[in-house]
Amino acid sequence: MFRTASLTGVLVGATLLLGSAPAWAGLLGTTPFTVSCGTVINVTAANSGLTLTLDTTDPILSTRCTGGGIKVVNKGSNALNQFFTIDCHTNQATPIMGSGIGIRLDGPNLAAFNCYVDGFTVGVEADGDGADIEDSQVENATGDGFVVKSKLSITNINIVGVTFTGNRAIGNGGWGFNLAANEISGGTGSFFNNIADSNAKGGFTIKGDGNALSGSEADNNGGPGFLIVSKSCCSGSSGQSFDTAAAFANQGPGIVYEARNDGSNCVGGTVPTCTGGTFFPLGFDTTPGGITAADNKGSCPPKSLPTMLGAGVCPIALGKLCSASTLNRCP
Repeated sequence: MFRTASLTGVLVGATLLLGSAPAWAGLLGTTPFTVSCGTVINVTAANSGLTLTLDTTDPILSTRCTGGGIKVVNKGSNALNQFFTIDCHTNQATPIMGSGIGIRLDGPNLAAFNCYVDGFTVGVEADGDGADIEDSQVENATGDGFVVKSKLSITNINIVGVTFTGNRAIGNGGWGFNLAANEISGGTGSFFNNIADSNAKGGFTIKGDGNALSGSEADNNGGPGFLIVSKSCCSGSSGQSFDTAAAFANQGPGIVYEARNDGSNCVGGTVPTCTGGTFFPLGFDTTPGGITAADNKGSCPPKSLPTMLGAGVCPIALGKLCSASTLNRCP
């Protein structure tokens, strides 16, 4: 069962410290707070902007959770103006372990930093625009390692986007990273690149528009290293892009990148018609050395464009050339 916490409850607990109550471990803001399996934080105006900081003595780090780890919920009419962060303090020696969902971020503007999660059904799941997941690791989940979902369109003036940097997914039973959102900014974190290694279904599946992905690596996965799909002609404020990526020894293709042709990515020809060359999908890095791949087993899907970037690199230009009128309507 999840244990729900609010700021009022935390203050009551702090008062009990003056008596004979057990010692607290972590912090909610600056208030002592013990984090156990099933903890739920409901974000309100009172605790918006605070950070839940785990300590090595928190029970969740020494107990195998049977019904989920930590859940943060940001709902209601003021949710877009509220924020909350979990900081696990790089708990690599004592990861959060159990079944269900290890860390669940439900709502906009929620973040998880420095969290190590082991053995859940899903390691870390975020559902909402403004999610920020950094320098965290999921391993041995029976399903996907990281799941991020947001339905907010790139045409929505309130879109914040998703930050996803420096995370690692290792040995999970589904995808290492299953991301379905718009305006993802994915790249190098404080310690690592985004790395997917030895996940059963594949390394990265990323669907959405305006996603800028850099510095990621997929190795030894059971399916594709990367499967990236964007169906919009518009690149969004982040700019649809994929560069400095590497894929090695995956059982599927190394990199499958499907996106529209907006007329900006001509290789070997003369713009604007790319006469004598080939239009590649928007945002795909064709610079030698920018994208590397080797020893991947799967064949490229039909309609993949030939490249010299490595075995199993499969860029696909979806649909017709984006029209000028469509591009003029892009945000």
